[in-house]
Amino acid sequence: MSETAVPRPGPQDAGAAEHEHPEPVVDADGLGVRTRRGWIFSGVALRALAGDVVAVAGPGGSGRTSLLLALAGRMRPSAGELRVCGRELPGDEREVRRAAAVARAGGAAVLDPDLTVGDHVRERTLTVKGLRADAFEDVRALVGLSAGDRALVGDIGSAEGTRLALGLALLESPRLIVLDDLDDGAGLAAQRALWETAARVARSSDAAVVASAADAAPAEGSADVLVRLGEGA
Repeated sequence: MSETAVPRPGPQDAGAAEHEHPEPVVDADGLGVRTRRGWIFSGVALRALAGDVVAVAGPGGSGRTSLLLALAGRMRPSAGELRVCGRELPGDEREVRRAAAVARAGGAAVLDPDLTVGDHVRERTLTVKGLRADAFEDVRALVGLSAGDRALVGDIGSAEGTRLALGLALLESPRLIVLDDLDDGAGLAAQRALWETAARVARSSDAAVVASAADAAPAEGSADVLVRLGEGA
């Protein structure tokens, strides 16, 4: 089950009706995913607007990765209602995948530790149509990545790897970014800094960022929405 915090209200333009009730990037109600072994997660209610940061918190086995993959159109929901970027899921997975970037998600999307930072950047530059060769320099400072292009991903540390994953996702100009295990290998101070980075990315790109961690406390002050997941099946 989940517990969802009410997003903090932001400034509104009273003279522009279209901005009073903007369409959410993610709108879920009663969302759940079930396998033959039982429910991975269930009863999730979530609403996120462009520029919002969503913290998904829960212990291992609570379904954090599966929830992120479902929001990104990579895992089929078993129950509830879900609209992402104005598209219904299940049904419009192809369109959602075009609009959602998976920065990292369990074993489904990870950086290769044997490749350099530059290798990953060049690979992403080649796969994103119309991207400038130097486009990553625009996001390097935004995500606070200090590792050089020649550094092996396996040597740069978990926090730097998270920043790299966010930066690479930004190259796709997505409306939604999902990032699993933001807290992986990071101490409390590093987690707080990474949540601040996620908020900066969301505000600057006008994308919704949904990130998961075991503990939501470091996200305080950076996350607009909190979803708590209990023990998974």
